[in-house]
Amino acid sequence: MFFAVTPSPYPSDITVTQSTGGSPGFLGFVFTFLLAVAAVLLFLSLTKQLRRVDRRAKQLGLDDEGTGQGAPDDERPASS
Repeated sequence: MFFAVTPSPYPSDITVTQSTGGSPGFLGFVFTFLLAVAAVLLFLSLTKQLRRVDRRAKQLGLDDEGTGQGAPDDERPASS
């Protein structure tokens, strides 16, 4: 009896039509494009802030390159 049933070529009764399958459409493109633009703008903002912090650290003499001095937090007592 078990072998009398012919299997279906599809795993379910759902068929892919033009409206349910394929590309996400224009709205998906717009959302992805805006997400990419926001990521680029955040990256540019981050690099600008890091340059500003690096410049300020050099002005205050807190950079570790060539000075041989540690950061101010090296003078903290060890916690026990």
